[in-house]
Amino acid sequence: MLNRIKASIAAVRLRPKPGPRIVFFHLPRTGGTSLSKDTLFPNFSKSRWCNVNFAPDIEPLHGAHDPLKWPEWRRKRIRLLAGHMPFGFAKHFPGPSEYVTLIRDPIARTISDYYFCRKHPSNPAHEAATTLSLVEFVERGYGFSQNCYARWLSNEPFGAKFRDADEMLQQAMTNLSQFSFIGITEQFDVAVRRLCQKYGLVPHATTSVNRNAATPKTRHVSAEEYGVLRRANALDLVIYKECWRRFGAADSESSTQSEQVR
Repeated sequence: MLNRIKASIAAVRLRPKPGPRIVFFHLPRTGGTSLSKDTLFPNFSKSRWCNVNFAPDIEPLHGAHDPLKWPEWRRKRIRLLAGHMPFGFAKHFPGPSEYVTLIRDPIARTISDYYFCRKHPSNPAHEAATTLSLVEFVERGYGFSQNCYARWLSNEPFGAKFRDADEMLQQAMTNLSQFSFIGITEQFDVAVRRLCQKYGLVPHATTSVNRNAATPKTRHVSAEEYGVLRRANALDLVIYKECWRRFGAADSESSTQSEQVR
């Protein structure tokens, strides 16, 4: 009897959610793996979510789904699209979609990228990360150590070309303005709670298993390193500031609505 009750509850939770498709635009080293595996995927049956991880040539990496080879009816059924993808990829999925993302302090994210590359031999930047210092790694532009957010949000890794950094930033900010939800990694629990409330998702406990912790806890950043990382991520710092503004505005709006309810 208890098992039947549990199965019934699970079936209700995994029913297709009303409203637009959720498109989780996973920016590297921001806590997206934890969000996807602990919160997003458990809210949908396997036939309703799609996990992507595209190379610059739009070829799937590491066993990820390849929805471009699916028939249209299958793509139309997807209620959650998540992973590393070009901005605008949702156009391949019939029906309305809304973009959401997580963003992390650019300095912390870059340090994490460096140690992530050191940790994984299959990463293209692994050799550089194991032989170069953090400063050298960043100055030479290995991995996504320079303006990762500006590049991904503007589709630069997928072939978009720009006259200069300002034009790339402008495109990134234009695309960012189309996101329906932005969470801050440093406020992870708050971000998850808000996301669940917005889309009617069931919160699930986060686990350390799905956190790709890379940076040593005792890692101290010197003044020299900090200066290099700030200069290399000047565009991302602008984007991060805007995301914090939106995150704070959402907090103020939520507080106002709570007061109105009272």
